[in-house]
Amino acid sequence: MDLTTAATTRLERLRQVLERRVRRSIDAAPPLVRAGVLIPLVMPTNRLEMLFTRRTDTVLTHKGQISFPGGQREESDVETVETALRESYEEIGLEPSRVTVLGELDDVFTAVSSFVITPVVGLVEGGIDDLRPAPDEVKSLLVVPVDRLLDPSVHAAETRTVGEQQYRIHYYTVGEDVIWGATGRIVYQFLKAWEEAA
Repeated sequence: MDLTTAATTRLERLRQVLERRVRRSIDAAPPLVRAGVLIPLVMPTNRLEMLFTRRTDTVLTHKGQISFPGGQREESDVETVETALRESYEEIGLEPSRVTVLGELDDVFTAVSSFVITPVVGLVEGGIDDLRPAPDEVKSLLVVPVDRLLDPSVHAAETRTVGEQQYRIHYYTVGEDVIWGATGRIVYQFLKAWEEAA
């Protein structure tokens, strides 16, 4: 079995893992806001990579942070998957027709912006050289091999207490960039599913 076939087989197993699992959803009744993000997976060679955005310092929330393309659900979005795909097109110019949705991860709550985020895992067809980041929202793109994120030296975690709630904060340090917050929690979830699909 060549590497491409092995990667494709594992992606199919990942789709099955996401399909079988019981997804934890959070009720997003006001004042909470339902949002969706896309976890864009790219495979330019024989290794799987994850595409992130570096947010500008002028966006309303989570300024300058590493995130996934996504945003607030609109009334016209039938499902949160549509939100993730629409926002990815608006933020980075990724055509929805190029994304094969593999499944969804558990909802993630962000206390800072009161978002309830549904992470949508999607495989992007073709390269990413033609993507057009929206200059008012996205400073630049960041591509990180999944194997690098699995390296224990890249990952650190701590528990924080806010009121009566305890939160596990995950940090992934890749060069000058630190992936943390809601994005760190989503990456951690994805890597667990990816390992389960091995």
